[in-house]
Amino acid sequence: MKRETASSRLRAAAQIRIERYFVSALAETGEGLPSEVVDAVGMIVNGGHKTFRYMLLTGLLASVTDRSLHPRCLQRKAKVDGAYDARSLCQKVIVPFEKKMLNGRLGASNEPFANKSARYPMIEKTNDVRSGSDRQELNALYDVLEYVRLGNDDIRRKVFCYALALIGKLPPCISSVTALPSLESAMVDTDSFFDFFEAPTRGVSAAAVLAAYFREFFAKDTVVKVHPSTESGASSHEVGDIDLLFSDGKKFAIEVKDKVYTDVDVNHACEKALAAGVSKVVFAAGSRAERVRVSQGALMDAWAERGVELTFLRIGNLLGVAMAISDRDKRYSMACRLGGVLDEMNAPKDVKELFARIFKKEAE
Repeated sequence: MKRETASSRLRAAAQIRIERYFVSALAETGEGLPSEVVDAVGMIVNGGHKTFRYMLLTGLLASVTDRSLHPRCLQRKAKVDGAYDARSLCQKVIVPFEKKMLNGRLGASNEPFANKSARYPMIEKTNDVRSGSDRQELNALYDVLEYVRLGNDDIRRKVFCYALALIGKLPPCISSVTALPSLESAMVDTDSFFDFFEAPTRGVSAAAVLAAYFREFFAKDTVVKVHPSTESGASSHEVGDIDLLFSDGKKFAIEVKDKVYTDVDVNHACEKALAAGVSKVVFAAGSRAERVRVSQGALMDAWAERGVELTFLRIGNLLGVAMAISDRDKRYSMACRLGGVLDEMNAPKDVKELFARIFKKEAE
């Protein structure tokens, strides 16, 4: 039980760490690192052995999450101080992160550590791999992770961020119109976000933008569940168009409207939340939302008497704040999340294609 608890805590901490470093990592150039380390990281990331990419990022993530862990370790049973289950860390943290934020740039593998090269207790230069480029990449992998193991916290962070930066420049491996190109090739200015948000998409773009905002700016342990755009509320196990679950146990149901709505729509959203045991409801309006026969103050008071905290939100105002406080790296991160949300909510093809036209340069 103690091992399982330690492993789960490591995964939780690692997930927070990779999310936290992702945006700043995109601008990392490797300046200040030894040239042989820069070259070795480049060899692995740009090489043909995708399992080594996963092994590199897993070892580096472990080292920036817990300095006591041995970055060359692959299995908990390894006879070395700082042994841990690298396969679990990769499977539970890096693979989901790759799907959400990297568009398969590591190789789009569901079980990368199932390959023979990752089945050893440790990364050693004596491990059995094919001669030639595979052997060179293995040696480079060993050298980079040894350099990190012997380095300080700043070195660990710098190598980890540099590896992420190079990975971000790789072409996407997942075939999806929502897979963004590299930071340099993406269109992530403020107008791009508002063009997508204000487009006539039957409310899909409004809900997707709001969900992406939550995932980008809320605490990393906040659970953001997005209602599939093709699924009716009656058949859904979720409460609102977006459901939020915070680490302290608080739950919010978010109802998104991007058309004319009345008090009947508001009451329906609150009734559904009340029936599900959710006492906090946010009625979020898109750019096309207009209210008819809706007295916000009266509705808030009426539902407060029934134990439901009702608030109203203009998504456009929230998006404006997000754009004002974000630099290009942060906007790119949010755009990546936006594309991932569209895939997750099974958005219609025309909405995904609209996203691609807006957020990718014409050459892409």
